[in-house]
Amino acid sequence: MKMKTAWDLKLLYKSDSDPQIKKDLKKITDLCMAFEKKYKGKAFTVSPQVLAKALNDYEKLHVEIGGRKPWWYFTLKADLNSSDTNAVAQATKCEQIITEASNKKKFFFLEVAKIPASKQGAFLKHPSLAAFRYQLEQVFKHAKYNLSEGEEQLEDLLGQTSYTMWVDGQQKLLNQQTIEFKGKKMPVPEALGIGASLEKNDRHALHAKLMTMLKSISHGAEGELNAIVNFKKVMDDRRGYAKPYSSTILGYENDEKAIESFIALVTKNFKMAHRFYALQARLFKEKKLSVADRDVQLGTIKTKFDFETSVSMLRTVLGTIDDEYVGFLDTYLANGEIDVYPKKGKKAGAYCWGMPGLPTVLLLNHTDDIRSAETIAHEMGHAIHTEMSKRQPSQYRHYTTSTAEVASTFFEQTIEDEIKKRLTDREKIILLHNKIKGDITTIFRQVACFNFETELHNTIRKEGQVSKEKMAEMMRKHLQSYLGDAVDVTADDGYFFVFWPHIRTFFYVYSYAYAQLISKALYEKWRKDPAYAKKVKQFLLAGRSMSPEDIFKSIGIDTSKTSFFEAGLKGIERDIATLEKLTKNFKK
Repeated sequence: MKMKTAWDLKLLYKSDSDPQIKKDLKKITDLCMAFEKKYKGKAFTVSPQVLAKALNDYEKLHVEIGGRKPWWYFTLKADLNSSDTNAVAQATKCEQIITEASNKKKFFFLEVAKIPASKQGAFLKHPSLAAFRYQLEQVFKHAKYNLSEGEEQLEDLLGQTSYTMWVDGQQKLLNQQTIEFKGKKMPVPEALGIGASLEKNDRHALHAKLMTMLKSISHGAEGELNAIVNFKKVMDDRRGYAKPYSSTILGYENDEKAIESFIALVTKNFKMAHRFYALQARLFKEKKLSVADRDVQLGTIKTKFDFETSVSMLRTVLGTIDDEYVGFLDTYLANGEIDVYPKKGKKAGAYCWGMPGLPTVLLLNHTDDIRSAETIAHEMGHAIHTEMSKRQPSQYRHYTTSTAEVASTFFEQTIEDEIKKRLTDREKIILLHNKIKGDITTIFRQVACFNFETELHNTIRKEGQVSKEKMAEMMRKHLQSYLGDAVDVTADDGYFFVFWPHIRTFFYVYSYAYAQLISKALYEKWRKDPAYAKKVKQFLLAGRSMSPEDIFKSIGIDTSKTSFFEAGLKGIERDIATLEKLTKNFKK
Protein backbone atom coordinates (compact mmCIF):
# COMPACT_ATOMS: atom_id res chain seq x y z
CA MET A 1 0.00 0.00 0.00
CA LYS A 2 1.09 3.59 -0.56
CA MET A 3 2.18 5.12 2.74
CA LYS A 4 2.50 8.73 3.76
CA THR A 5 5.43 9.16 6.14
CA ALA A 6 4.80 12.79 7.12
CA TRP A 7 1.86 14.36 8.90
CA ASP A 8 -0.80 15.87 6.68
CA LEU A 9 -1.98 18.66 8.96
CA LYS A 10 -4.57 19.66 6.37
CA LEU A 11 -6.64 17.00 8.12
CA LEU A 12 -7.08 19.75 10.72
CA TYR A 13 -6.82 23.06 8.82
CA LYS A 14 -5.90 24.14 5.29
CA SER A 15 -3.19 26.53 6.50
CA ASP A 16 -2.12 28.75 9.38
CA SER A 17 -4.45 31.43 8.05
CA ASP A 18 -7.48 29.17 7.58
CA PRO A 19 -10.50 31.29 8.67
CA GLN A 20 -11.97 28.18 10.33
CA ILE A 21 -9.36 28.52 13.11
CA LYS A 22 -10.89 31.79 14.31
CA LYS A 23 -14.40 30.35 13.92
CA ASP A 24 -13.49 27.35 16.05
CA LEU A 25 -11.94 29.51 18.75
CA LYS A 26 -15.06 31.67 18.81
CA LYS A 27 -17.27 28.59 18.98
CA ILE A 28 -15.37 27.29 22.00
CA THR A 29 -15.70 30.65 23.74
CA ASP A 30 -19.39 31.04 22.89
CA LEU A 31 -20.35 27.55 24.01
CA CYS A 32 -18.50 27.89 27.32
CA MET A 33 -20.12 31.29 27.94
CA ALA A 34 -23.57 29.88 27.20
CA PHE A 35 -23.00 26.98 29.60
CA GLU A 36 -21.80 29.35 32.31
CA LYS A 37 -24.87 31.56 31.85
CA LYS A 38 -27.20 28.57 32.07
CA TYR A 39 -25.75 26.94 35.18
CA LYS A 40 -23.54 29.25 37.21
CA GLY A 41 -25.26 30.33 40.39
CA LYS A 42 -28.12 27.90 39.73
CA ALA A 43 -29.14 25.06 42.03
CA PHE A 44 -28.18 22.15 39.76
CA THR A 45 -27.12 19.83 42.63
CA VAL A 46 -30.40 19.90 44.55
CA SER A 47 -31.34 16.38 43.44
CA PRO A 48 -29.89 13.48 41.44
CA GLN A 49 -32.36 14.09 38.62
CA VAL A 50 -31.45 17.76 38.24
CA LEU A 51 -27.73 16.95 38.42
CA ALA A 52 -28.15 14.24 35.77
CA LYS A 53 -29.60 16.80 33.32
CA ALA A 54 -26.74 19.22 34.06
CA LEU A 55 -24.12 16.50 33.58
CA ASN A 56 -25.65 15.53 30.25
CA ASP A 57 -25.47 19.18 29.14
CA TYR A 58 -21.85 19.36 30.29
CA GLU A 59 -20.97 16.30 28.20
CA LYS A 60 -22.84 17.69 25.18
CA LEU A 61 -20.70 20.80 25.52
CA HIS A 62 -17.54 18.71 25.28
CA VAL A 63 -18.81 16.80 22.28
CA GLU A 64 -19.71 20.03 20.47
CA ILE A 65 -16.38 21.65 21.26
CA GLY A 66 -14.43 18.51 20.36
CA GLY A 67 -10.71 18.59 21.07
CA ARG A 68 -8.76 21.82 21.43
CA LYS A 69 -8.33 21.70 17.67
CA PRO A 70 -6.77 25.14 16.95
CA TRP A 71 -4.19 24.76 19.72
CA TRP A 72 -3.55 21.17 18.68
CA TYR A 73 -2.87 22.13 15.06
CA PHE A 74 -0.24 24.72 15.95
CA THR A 75 1.31 22.50 18.63
CA LEU A 76 1.81 19.70 16.11
CA LYS A 77 3.41 22.16 13.68
CA ALA A 78 5.77 23.33 16.42
CA ASP A 79 6.63 19.71 17.29
CA LEU A 80 7.71 19.19 13.69
CA ASN A 81 9.87 22.32 13.66
CA SER A 82 10.72 24.24 16.82
CA SER A 83 12.06 27.05 14.60
CA ASP A 84 8.54 27.72 13.34
CA THR A 85 8.09 30.78 15.55
CA ASN A 86 4.63 31.52 14.16
CA ALA A 87 3.38 28.05 15.13
CA VAL A 88 4.87 28.38 18.62
CA ALA A 89 3.30 31.83 19.08
CA GLN A 90 -0.08 30.78 17.71
CA ALA A 91 -0.15 27.67 19.91
CA THR A 92 0.43 29.93 22.92
CA LYS A 93 -2.28 32.35 21.80
CA CYS A 94 -4.79 29.55 21.17
CA GLU A 95 -4.02 27.99 24.53
CA GLN A 96 -4.68 31.30 26.26
CA ILE A 97 -8.04 31.75 24.51
CA ILE A 98 -9.12 28.15 25.17
CA THR A 99 -8.00 28.30 28.80
CA GLU A 100 -9.97 31.53 29.33
CA ALA A 101 -13.04 29.90 27.78
CA SER A 102 -12.63 26.64 29.70
CA ASN A 103 -12.32 28.57 32.95
CA LYS A 104 -15.93 29.67 32.47
CA LYS A 105 -17.05 26.11 33.24
CA LYS A 106 -14.55 25.60 36.05
CA PHE A 107 -17.32 26.27 38.58
CA PHE A 108 -19.29 23.20 37.54
CA PHE A 109 -17.42 20.28 39.14
CA LEU A 110 -16.28 22.49 42.00
CA GLU A 111 -19.97 22.90 42.82
CA VAL A 112 -20.64 19.17 42.36
CA ALA A 113 -17.77 18.44 44.77
CA LYS A 114 -19.57 20.47 47.44
CA ILE A 115 -22.40 17.93 47.72
CA PRO A 116 -22.23 16.99 51.44
CA ALA A 117 -20.61 13.65 52.24
CA SER A 118 -23.84 12.63 53.97
CA LYS A 119 -25.71 12.88 50.64
CA GLN A 120 -23.05 11.57 48.27
CA GLY A 121 -24.07 7.92 48.75
CA ALA A 122 -27.65 8.63 47.72
CA PHE A 123 -26.47 10.46 44.60
CA LEU A 124 -24.11 7.64 43.64
CA LYS A 125 -26.84 5.02 44.00
CA HIS A 126 -29.56 6.93 42.15
CA PRO A 127 -30.55 5.34 38.79
CA SER A 128 -30.57 8.68 36.97
CA LEU A 129 -26.84 9.07 37.70
CA ALA A 130 -25.82 5.47 36.94
CA ALA A 131 -23.93 6.54 33.78
CA PHE A 132 -21.93 9.06 35.81
CA ARG A 133 -21.26 7.03 38.94
CA TYR A 134 -17.52 6.44 38.51
CA GLN A 135 -16.99 10.03 37.36
CA LEU A 136 -18.76 11.32 40.48
CA GLU A 137 -16.75 9.00 42.73
CA GLN A 138 -13.60 10.63 41.39
CA VAL A 139 -15.02 14.13 41.84
CA PHE A 140 -15.83 13.38 45.48
CA LYS A 141 -12.40 11.82 46.04
CA HIS A 142 -10.64 14.96 44.75
CA ALA A 143 -12.96 17.36 46.59
CA LYS A 144 -10.73 17.99 49.59
CA TYR A 145 -7.91 19.20 47.33
CA ASN A 146 -10.02 21.73 45.43
CA LEU A 147 -9.34 25.46 45.59
CA SER A 148 -11.80 28.27 45.12
CA GLU A 149 -13.04 28.91 41.60
CA GLY A 150 -10.85 31.99 41.24
CA GLU A 151 -7.77 30.15 42.43
CA GLU A 152 -8.45 27.20 40.09
CA GLN A 153 -8.79 29.59 37.16
CA LEU A 154 -5.62 31.42 38.15
CA GLU A 155 -3.63 28.18 38.35
CA ASP A 156 -4.73 27.28 34.82
CA LEU A 157 -3.68 30.70 33.53
CA LEU A 158 -0.38 30.79 35.42
CA GLY A 159 0.39 27.21 34.42
CA GLN A 160 1.19 28.44 30.93
CA THR A 161 3.78 30.98 32.06
CA SER A 162 5.03 29.09 35.12
CA TYR A 163 5.23 25.64 33.57
CA THR A 164 4.45 25.34 29.85
CA MET A 165 6.68 28.17 28.63
CA TRP A 166 9.60 26.99 30.76
CA VAL A 167 9.33 23.42 29.46
CA ASP A 168 8.75 24.55 25.87
CA GLY A 169 11.73 26.87 26.05
CA GLN A 170 14.03 24.13 27.27
CA GLN A 171 12.68 21.74 24.62
CA LYS A 172 13.24 24.35 21.91
CA LEU A 173 16.82 24.79 23.07
CA LEU A 174 17.37 21.03 22.91
CA ASN A 175 15.75 20.71 19.49
CA GLN A 176 18.15 23.27 18.06
CA GLN A 177 21.23 21.32 19.16
CA THR A 178 23.15 19.11 16.77
CA ILE A 179 26.01 16.71 17.39
CA GLU A 180 28.85 16.78 14.88
CA PHE A 181 30.13 13.25 14.45
CA LYS A 182 32.31 11.87 11.66
CA GLY A 183 31.63 14.85 9.45
CA LYS A 184 27.87 14.75 9.90
CA LYS A 185 25.64 17.00 11.97
CA MET A 186 22.91 15.02 13.68
CA PRO A 187 19.88 16.17 15.68
CA VAL A 188 19.96 14.98 19.29
CA PRO A 189 17.26 12.25 18.88
CA GLU A 190 19.20 10.70 16.00
CA ALA A 191 22.46 10.80 17.95
CA LEU A 192 20.80 9.13 20.92
CA GLY A 193 19.18 6.56 18.65
CA ILE A 194 22.29 5.35 16.83
CA GLY A 195 24.72 5.23 19.76
CA ALA A 196 24.07 1.61 20.73
CA SER A 197 24.74 0.40 17.17
CA LEU A 198 28.26 1.86 16.97
CA GLU A 199 31.57 0.19 17.74
CA LYS A 200 32.96 0.79 21.22
CA ASN A 201 35.30 3.70 20.47
CA ASP A 202 32.76 5.52 18.32
CA ARG A 203 29.99 4.83 20.81
CA HIS A 204 31.97 6.25 23.71
CA ALA A 205 33.08 9.25 21.65
CA LEU A 206 29.50 10.06 20.60
CA HIS A 207 28.23 9.60 24.16
CA ALA A 208 30.91 11.98 25.45
CA LYS A 209 29.88 14.59 22.87
CA LEU A 210 26.24 14.23 23.90
CA MET A 211 26.99 14.63 27.60
CA THR A 212 29.27 17.60 26.91
CA MET A 213 26.50 19.24 24.90
CA LEU A 214 23.89 18.60 27.63
CA LYS A 215 26.24 19.97 30.28
CA SER A 216 26.88 23.09 28.19
CA ILE A 217 23.16 23.98 28.15
CA SER A 218 22.39 22.75 31.69
CA HIS A 219 22.02 26.29 33.01
CA GLY A 220 18.73 26.49 31.11
CA ALA A 221 17.47 23.23 32.59
CA GLU A 222 18.55 24.38 36.05
CA GLY A 223 16.33 27.45 35.82
CA GLU A 224 13.50 25.51 34.21
CA LEU A 225 13.37 22.70 36.77
CA ASN A 226 13.70 24.99 39.76
CA ALA A 227 10.87 27.13 38.40
CA ILE A 228 8.40 24.38 37.55
CA VAL A 229 9.09 22.33 40.70
CA ASN A 230 8.64 25.42 42.87
CA PHE A 231 5.41 26.22 41.04
CA LYS A 232 4.21 22.70 41.81
CA LYS A 233 5.26 23.09 45.45
CA VAL A 234 3.19 26.28 45.82
CA MET A 235 0.11 24.62 44.33
CA ASP A 236 0.57 21.36 46.28
CA ASP A 237 0.89 23.28 49.54
CA ARG A 238 -2.21 25.30 48.71
CA ARG A 239 -4.22 22.21 47.87
CA GLY A 240 -2.94 20.11 50.75
CA TYR A 241 -1.16 17.28 48.94
CA ALA A 242 1.12 15.58 51.45
CA LYS A 243 3.87 14.41 49.07
CA PRO A 244 5.29 15.59 45.72
CA TYR A 245 3.86 12.57 43.91
CA SER A 246 0.43 12.53 45.62
CA SER A 247 -1.38 14.52 42.93
CA THR A 248 0.03 12.36 40.12
CA ILE A 249 -1.00 9.07 41.71
CA LEU A 250 -4.46 10.38 42.55
CA GLY A 251 -4.81 11.76 39.03
CA TYR A 252 -3.85 8.40 37.54
CA GLU A 253 -6.54 6.86 39.79
CA ASN A 254 -4.14 4.57 41.62
CA ASP A 255 -3.86 4.04 45.38
CA GLU A 256 -0.93 5.98 46.86
CA LYS A 257 0.06 3.39 49.47
CA ALA A 258 -0.09 0.62 46.89
CA ILE A 259 2.17 2.57 44.51
CA GLU A 260 4.61 3.39 47.32
CA SER A 261 4.79 -0.33 48.09
CA PHE A 262 5.30 -1.04 44.39
CA ILE A 263 8.17 1.49 44.16
CA ALA A 264 9.78 0.04 47.29
CA LEU A 265 9.46 -3.51 45.91
CA VAL A 266 11.13 -2.64 42.59
CA THR A 267 13.87 -0.62 44.33
CA LYS A 268 14.54 -3.56 46.65
CA ASN A 269 15.00 -5.72 43.55
CA PHE A 270 17.50 -3.45 41.77
CA LYS A 271 19.88 -6.39 42.35
CA MET A 272 18.22 -8.04 39.32
CA ALA A 273 19.38 -5.15 37.14
CA HIS A 274 22.84 -5.36 38.75
CA ARG A 275 22.96 -9.06 37.82
CA PHE A 276 22.05 -8.27 34.22
CA TYR A 277 24.71 -5.57 33.82
CA ALA A 278 27.32 -7.78 35.47
CA LEU A 279 26.48 -10.40 32.83
CA GLN A 280 26.69 -7.74 30.13
CA ALA A 281 30.15 -6.71 31.32
CA ARG A 282 31.30 -10.35 31.21
CA LEU A 283 29.91 -10.83 27.71
CA PHE A 284 31.60 -7.66 26.49
CA LYS A 285 34.83 -8.68 28.27
CA GLU A 286 34.90 -5.42 30.22
CA LYS A 287 35.80 -4.87 33.87
CA LYS A 288 33.43 -1.90 33.88
CA LEU A 289 30.79 -0.80 31.41
CA SER A 290 30.21 2.82 30.45
CA VAL A 291 26.69 4.28 30.56
CA ALA A 292 27.05 4.36 26.78
CA ASP A 293 27.16 0.55 26.83
CA ARG A 294 23.79 0.05 28.54
CA ASP A 295 21.80 -0.43 25.35
CA VAL A 296 24.37 -2.25 23.24
CA GLN A 297 23.24 -5.49 21.64
CA LEU A 298 25.17 -8.73 22.03
CA GLY A 299 25.61 -8.81 18.30
CA THR A 300 24.17 -7.52 15.09
CA ILE A 301 20.78 -8.60 13.85
CA LYS A 302 21.33 -8.34 10.14
CA THR A 303 17.72 -7.69 9.24
CA LYS A 304 17.30 -3.97 8.65
CA PHE A 305 14.11 -2.85 10.29
CA ASP A 306 13.30 -0.02 7.95
CA PHE A 307 9.88 1.56 8.23
CA GLU A 308 8.31 -0.60 5.53
CA THR A 309 9.55 -3.77 7.26
CA SER A 310 8.31 -2.55 10.64
CA VAL A 311 4.88 -1.81 9.21
CA SER A 312 4.71 -5.22 7.53
CA MET A 313 5.54 -7.02 10.79
CA LEU A 314 3.09 -4.91 12.75
CA ARG A 315 0.25 -5.53 10.28
CA THR A 316 0.89 -9.26 10.58
CA VAL A 317 0.83 -9.37 14.37
CA LEU A 318 -2.15 -7.02 14.66
CA GLY A 319 -4.02 -9.30 12.29
CA THR A 320 -3.48 -12.27 14.64
CA ILE A 321 -5.07 -10.28 17.47
CA ASP A 322 -7.93 -8.43 15.76
CA ASP A 323 -8.40 -7.38 12.13
CA GLU A 324 -9.92 -4.10 13.27
CA TYR A 325 -6.53 -3.03 14.61
CA VAL A 326 -4.96 -3.48 11.17
CA GLY A 327 -7.62 -1.17 9.78
CA PHE A 328 -6.59 1.58 12.18
CA LEU A 329 -2.94 1.32 11.10
CA ASP A 330 -3.80 1.33 7.39
CA THR A 331 -5.97 4.41 7.85
CA TYR A 332 -3.21 6.32 9.62
CA LEU A 333 -0.70 5.45 6.89
CA ALA A 334 -3.06 6.39 4.08
CA ASN A 335 -4.15 9.68 5.65
CA GLY A 336 -0.77 11.01 6.80
CA GLU A 337 -1.37 10.58 10.52
CA ILE A 338 2.13 9.22 11.26
CA ASP A 339 5.26 11.40 11.05
CA VAL A 340 8.07 8.90 10.71
CA TYR A 341 11.64 10.20 10.38
CA PRO A 342 13.89 12.41 12.58
CA LYS A 343 14.96 15.83 11.40
CA LYS A 344 16.46 18.97 12.87
CA GLY A 345 13.99 20.88 14.99
CA LYS A 346 11.59 17.97 15.35
CA LYS A 347 10.52 16.95 18.84
CA ALA A 348 12.53 14.05 20.24
CA GLY A 349 11.11 10.66 21.18
CA ALA A 350 7.73 9.35 20.13
CA TYR A 351 4.11 9.82 21.10
CA CYS A 352 0.53 9.12 20.14
CA TRP A 353 -2.07 11.84 20.52
CA GLY A 354 -5.78 11.46 19.91
CA MET A 355 -8.93 13.28 20.90
CA PRO A 356 -12.60 12.48 20.27
CA GLY A 357 -13.73 13.91 16.95
CA LEU A 358 -10.18 14.49 15.68
CA PRO A 359 -7.60 12.32 13.86
CA THR A 360 -5.25 10.25 16.00
CA VAL A 361 -1.62 11.09 15.20
CA LEU A 362 1.68 9.35 15.92
CA LEU A 363 5.08 11.03 16.09
CA LEU A 364 8.08 8.75 15.54
CA ASN A 365 11.82 9.21 15.06
CA HIS A 366 12.41 6.00 13.10
CA THR A 367 16.08 5.06 12.61
CA ASP A 368 15.66 1.58 11.03
CA ASP A 369 16.69 -0.47 14.07
CA ILE A 370 14.84 -2.99 16.23
CA ARG A 371 13.97 -0.31 18.77
CA SER A 372 12.26 1.66 16.01
CA ALA A 373 10.15 -1.39 15.13
CA GLU A 374 9.20 -1.83 18.78
CA THR A 375 8.40 1.86 19.12
CA ILE A 376 5.84 1.90 16.33
CA ALA A 377 4.15 -1.10 17.97
CA HIS A 378 4.23 0.74 21.31
CA GLU A 379 2.64 3.90 19.87
CA MET A 380 0.07 1.87 17.93
CA GLY A 381 -0.92 0.34 21.26
CA HIS A 382 -1.75 3.86 22.45
CA ALA A 383 -3.56 4.57 19.19
CA ILE A 384 -5.71 1.43 19.34
CA HIS A 385 -6.53 2.17 23.00
CA THR A 386 -7.54 5.68 21.93
CA GLU A 387 -9.80 4.47 19.13
CA MET A 388 -11.48 1.83 21.28
CA SER A 389 -12.08 4.18 24.21
CA LYS A 390 -13.87 6.61 21.87
CA ARG A 391 -16.77 4.15 21.99
CA GLN A 392 -17.41 4.98 25.62
CA PRO A 393 -19.86 7.73 26.61
CA SER A 394 -18.10 11.09 26.35
CA GLN A 395 -17.24 11.26 30.06
CA TYR A 396 -15.18 8.06 29.77
CA ARG A 397 -13.67 8.48 26.28
CA HIS A 398 -10.12 8.38 27.49
CA TYR A 399 -8.01 6.39 29.92
CA THR A 400 -5.73 6.99 32.85
CA THR A 401 -1.98 7.07 32.27
CA SER A 402 -1.52 3.90 34.33
CA THR A 403 -3.70 1.93 31.90
CA ALA A 404 -2.37 3.75 28.82
CA GLU A 405 1.08 2.25 29.24
CA VAL A 406 -0.36 -1.25 29.65
CA ALA A 407 -1.87 -1.06 26.18
CA SER A 408 1.28 0.29 24.57
CA THR A 409 3.69 -2.17 26.19
CA PHE A 410 1.37 -5.11 25.46
CA PHE A 411 1.47 -4.39 21.73
CA GLU A 412 5.19 -3.70 21.91
CA GLN A 413 5.73 -7.23 23.24
CA THR A 414 3.56 -8.85 20.57
CA ILE A 415 5.74 -7.64 17.69
CA GLU A 416 8.66 -9.60 19.12
CA ASP A 417 6.92 -12.81 18.03
CA GLU A 418 7.01 -11.59 14.43
CA ILE A 419 10.62 -10.43 14.76
CA LYS A 420 11.67 -13.89 16.05
CA LYS A 421 10.42 -15.58 12.89
CA ARG A 422 13.10 -13.78 10.92
CA LEU A 423 16.02 -14.62 13.20
CA THR A 424 18.65 -17.34 13.47
CA ASP A 425 19.23 -19.16 16.79
CA ARG A 426 22.11 -16.82 17.54
CA GLU A 427 19.95 -13.81 16.78
CA LYS A 428 17.23 -15.14 19.09
CA ILE A 429 19.75 -15.05 21.93
CA ILE A 430 20.48 -11.45 20.99
CA LEU A 431 16.74 -10.76 21.00
CA LEU A 432 16.34 -12.32 24.46
CA HIS A 433 19.12 -10.04 25.64
CA ASN A 434 17.24 -7.10 24.09
CA LYS A 435 14.01 -8.17 25.77
CA ILE A 436 15.61 -8.30 29.22
CA LYS A 437 17.36 -5.01 28.53
CA GLY A 438 13.97 -3.53 27.67
CA ASP A 439 12.44 -4.82 30.91
CA ILE A 440 15.35 -3.43 32.91
CA THR A 441 14.92 -0.04 31.24
CA THR A 442 11.14 0.09 31.53
CA ILE A 443 10.92 -1.14 35.10
CA PHE A 444 14.14 -0.54 37.05
CA ARG A 445 15.37 2.55 35.19
CA GLN A 446 11.99 4.26 35.45
CA VAL A 447 11.72 3.53 39.17
CA ALA A 448 15.24 4.92 39.63
CA CYS A 449 14.00 8.03 37.83
CA PHE A 450 10.96 8.19 40.16
CA ASN A 451 13.38 8.05 43.10
CA PHE A 452 15.44 10.84 41.51
CA GLU A 453 12.36 12.99 41.06
CA THR A 454 11.31 12.39 44.66
CA GLU A 455 14.69 13.52 45.96
CA LEU A 456 14.80 16.50 43.59
CA HIS A 457 11.34 17.74 44.58
CA ASN A 458 11.91 17.22 48.29
CA THR A 459 15.27 19.02 48.14
CA ILE A 460 13.88 22.00 46.22
CA ARG A 461 10.97 22.17 48.67
CA LYS A 462 13.41 22.25 51.56
CA GLU A 463 16.19 24.43 50.12
CA GLY A 464 14.31 26.63 47.64
CA GLN A 465 16.63 25.92 44.69
CA VAL A 466 19.08 23.28 43.56
CA SER A 467 22.12 23.95 41.38
CA LYS A 468 22.65 22.13 38.11
CA GLU A 469 25.71 20.45 39.61
CA LYS A 470 23.65 19.08 42.49
CA MET A 471 20.92 17.95 40.09
CA ALA A 472 23.57 16.11 38.08
CA GLU A 473 24.94 14.45 41.20
CA MET A 474 21.45 13.31 42.20
CA MET A 475 20.89 11.89 38.73
CA ARG A 476 24.29 10.17 38.77
CA LYS A 477 23.51 8.59 42.15
CA HIS A 478 20.14 7.23 41.08
CA LEU A 479 21.45 5.94 37.77
CA GLN A 480 24.18 4.13 39.71
CA SER A 481 21.58 2.68 42.12
CA TYR A 482 19.94 0.54 39.43
CA LEU A 483 22.98 -0.02 37.18
CA GLY A 484 25.14 -1.41 39.99
CA ASP A 485 28.90 -1.81 40.35
CA ALA A 486 29.37 -3.20 36.85
CA VAL A 487 28.68 0.21 35.29
CA ASP A 488 30.84 3.30 35.71
CA VAL A 489 28.49 6.29 35.96
CA THR A 490 30.52 9.48 35.60
CA ALA A 491 29.75 12.95 36.90
CA ASP A 492 28.95 14.11 33.36
CA ASP A 493 26.46 11.25 32.91
CA GLY A 494 24.40 12.94 35.59
CA TYR A 495 23.59 15.75 33.14
CA PHE A 496 21.14 13.46 31.38
CA PHE A 497 18.50 15.22 33.48
CA VAL A 498 18.77 18.06 30.94
CA PHE A 499 17.31 15.84 28.23
CA TRP A 500 15.03 13.38 30.06
CA PRO A 501 11.57 14.67 29.04
CA HIS A 502 9.52 12.52 31.40
CA ILE A 503 10.76 14.23 34.54
CA ARG A 504 8.90 17.32 33.31
CA THR A 505 5.65 15.35 33.54
CA PHE A 506 6.05 14.91 37.25
CA PHE A 507 6.29 11.29 38.46
CA TYR A 508 4.81 9.95 35.24
CA VAL A 509 7.60 7.38 35.02
CA TYR A 510 6.14 4.99 37.61
CA SER A 511 3.34 4.22 35.17
CA TYR A 512 5.87 2.63 32.77
CA ALA A 513 7.12 0.16 35.37
CA TYR A 514 3.63 -0.53 36.73
CA ALA A 515 2.24 -1.07 33.25
CA GLN A 516 5.12 -3.23 32.00
CA LEU A 517 4.53 -5.87 34.66
CA ILE A 518 0.77 -5.86 34.02
CA SER A 519 1.21 -6.02 30.25
CA LYS A 520 3.61 -8.96 30.63
CA ALA A 521 0.81 -10.83 32.40
CA LEU A 522 -1.63 -9.91 29.62
CA TYR A 523 0.85 -11.03 27.01
CA GLU A 524 1.45 -14.41 28.67
CA LYS A 525 -2.30 -15.05 28.89
CA TRP A 526 -2.77 -14.15 25.22
CA ARG A 527 0.28 -16.20 24.13
CA LYS A 528 -1.07 -19.29 25.89
CA ASP A 529 -4.64 -18.72 24.69
CA PRO A 530 -5.21 -16.52 21.61
CA ALA A 531 -8.89 -16.26 22.59
CA TYR A 532 -7.74 -14.02 25.45
CA ALA A 533 -7.55 -11.29 22.78
CA LYS A 534 -11.25 -10.71 23.54
CA LYS A 535 -10.34 -9.90 27.15
CA VAL A 536 -7.60 -7.56 25.94
CA LYS A 537 -10.19 -5.81 23.77
CA GLN A 538 -12.51 -5.60 26.78
CA PHE A 539 -9.75 -3.76 28.64
CA LEU A 540 -9.15 -1.42 25.68
CA LEU A 541 -12.87 -0.67 25.40
CA ALA A 542 -13.18 0.19 29.10
CA GLY A 543 -11.69 3.63 28.64
CA ARG A 544 -11.93 5.48 31.92
CA SER A 545 -15.18 3.90 33.10
CA MET A 546 -13.60 2.12 36.08
CA SER A 547 -10.50 2.32 38.24
CA PRO A 548 -7.40 0.64 36.77
CA GLU A 549 -7.60 -2.03 39.49
CA ASP A 550 -11.24 -2.84 38.62
CA ILE A 551 -10.59 -2.88 34.88
CA PHE A 552 -7.83 -5.47 35.34
CA LYS A 553 -9.87 -7.50 37.83
CA SER A 554 -12.62 -7.71 35.21
CA ILE A 555 -10.25 -9.57 32.88
CA GLY A 556 -8.72 -11.84 35.51
CA ILE A 557 -5.72 -9.86 36.81
CA ASP A 558 -5.52 -8.74 40.45
CA THR A 559 -3.09 -5.83 40.79
CA SER A 560 -4.02 -5.10 44.40
CA LYS A 561 -1.58 -7.71 45.69
CA THR A 562 2.18 -7.17 45.93
CA SER A 563 2.56 -10.85 45.10
CA PHE A 564 1.32 -10.15 41.57
CA PHE A 565 4.24 -7.78 40.91
CA GLU A 566 6.70 -10.08 42.70
CA ALA A 567 5.73 -12.86 40.29
CA GLY A 568 6.40 -10.55 37.34
CA LEU A 569 9.84 -9.63 38.69
CA LYS A 570 10.68 -13.30 39.20
CA GLY A 571 9.86 -13.85 35.55
CA ILE A 572 12.54 -11.33 34.61
CA GLU A 573 14.99 -13.06 36.94
CA ARG A 574 14.25 -16.36 35.17
CA ASP A 575 14.93 -14.72 31.82
CA ILE A 576 18.31 -13.47 33.10
CA ALA A 577 19.17 -16.98 34.33
CA THR A 578 18.24 -18.39 30.91
CA LEU A 579 20.43 -15.81 29.19
CA GLU A 580 23.33 -16.68 31.49
CA LYS A 581 23.07 -20.33 30.44
CA LEU A 582 22.68 -19.60 26.73
CA THR A 583 25.67 -17.27 26.67
CA LYS A 584 28.22 -19.41 28.49
CA ASN A 585 30.00 -20.05 25.22
CA PHE A 586 28.64 -17.06 23.36
CA LYS A 587 31.18 -15.07 21.38
CA LYS A 588 30.23 -11.49 20.70
